Amino acid sequence: MKRLQLIITLLFGLNLQSQISTLEIDNKSELQTGIDIKSKNYFVFDGFDTFYKKSFYSKQWQALKYKYNQLPTTKNFSQYNFFHIEGKNFLVDKGCGEVYEFKNDSLIRIDNSFQHKNQFSSCTFVYNKEIYYFGGYGLFTFKNILTKFDFKTKEWELIKYSDYSKIPEPRQNALSFLNGNFLYIISGISEDYHTKQTTGASTKLNDVWKLDLLTKTWEFVGILNVEKELLYNVNGNNTYQNNTKFHYDNSRLFEFDFKNNTLNFSEPKDKYSLSFNEKYNTENNEIIYAIKSTDVNLITTKVIVEPFKSYSGENYQTELLIKEDSIKYMAIVIVVLIILFSFIYFRKRSKTKTDKNCIIFKNNLFLHKNKPINNLSTNEINLLSFFYSNYSNPIQMNEVVDFISKNDDISYNTLTKKKDTILNSLKQKLAFVLDINEEDLFIYQKNKEDKRIKEIQLNPHYFKI
Repeated sequence: MKRLQLIITLLFGLNLQSQISTLEIDNKSELQTGIDIKSKNYFVFDGFDTFYKKSFYSKQWQALKYKYNQLPTTKNFSQYNFFHIEGKNFLVDKGCGEVYEFKNDSLIRIDNSFQHKNQFSSCTFVYNKEIYYFGGYGLFTFKNILTKFDFKTKEWELIKYSDYSKIPEPRQNALSFLNGNFLYIISGISEDYHTKQTTGASTKLNDVWKLDLLTKTWEFVGILNVEKELLYNVNGNNTYQNNTKFHYDNSRLFEFDFKNNTLNFSEPKDKYSLSFNEKYNTENNEIIYAIKSTDVNLITTKVIVEPFKSYSGENYQTELLIKEDSIKYMAIVIVVLIILFSFIYFRKRSKTKTDKNCIIFKNNLFLHKNKPINNLSTNEINLLSFFYSNYSNPIQMNEVVDFISKNDDISYNTLTKKKDTILNSLKQKLAFVLDINEEDLFIYQKNKEDKRIKEIQLNPHYFKI
């Protein structure tokens, strides 16, 4: 059984090795890597005459000549970010500005913009088929702006946040991950406010923020758990996503789990310190990355494509990603409890006060705070008694008029005026006793069947049986 397991392990290892493809080129200039999911090809851009291409299903790289190249010959490819959107490939200036489309073995400039030189080392991502840059450094200042390239106008535009009172500190070299409609920003470098230097001084941040791209609102997630100082050696923003997992490598391979608030990481390896331009292939779970030779006598760079499993190995340790500040949570709990008890107290007090400040009909007497009300006329007592007799039912105004008439041979208009006189006098006296507004004594509404008919009813807050 053990021999069978050994054979399977060896075969699996050989299979992984057989899938590894390496391209070795002279490091004449900095390069950029790319993945075209539509055509199922890997690309390496190096120099201004030749680029390299390899199929997902082949180990062999092809060196091809550009048919046309509009890229400035004074620039190298390390100054451009690669994006693949809906079957199209783009190289975009890392400082924001120039946008080139790579098609038909040619690099064609498509923007109407200019070299902004304003967002170097920014967080870049594709959302809703559009290219975004967040933060960065340029023109002697760190940035916390969000910009987007508009493919219709061929210009860059500034995206406004919904609330500028709560946004991240300006930064460059932050780690960023796109999770659905949310952009996570982790750490980064910002201005050191404790130095007198105006340039050159910077400090490492240890915060985590989340941007809702639908509402354009920022949310502070928390402070990184940095007791082990795991992420203080970040020196770039080469992050990538393995399906639903988020990775960054620098001396170790880090896996961010925002849902469970954990950071998984491997043992230190040289390749994680040396690799750059990492990109994950969602089509076949491979990764492409570049490694420069550590031999000072050589000027070569290797571009490697291999299964992500062989690149990542196994995670060895797990730590909290964001600090769980017990004091903070305790303070929140205390505040919530105070608010809850205050609400219960004031509600109870308000209810008690309302119950005391009411008129009670008991033993044919109207009582307020256990004392009889003696300032009502006979007509007012009769009318109030009539309302109490219909305590739970709204009364139509014509019924009130009929009650006051007592079959008197008087015109309806005269009876209506008499009703108004008695009712208004009753309201004045009761409002004085209760020390409330007259309009609060009764509830007025329209008849459900005939909206033209007005109805009246005692307000149960101030009248009890």
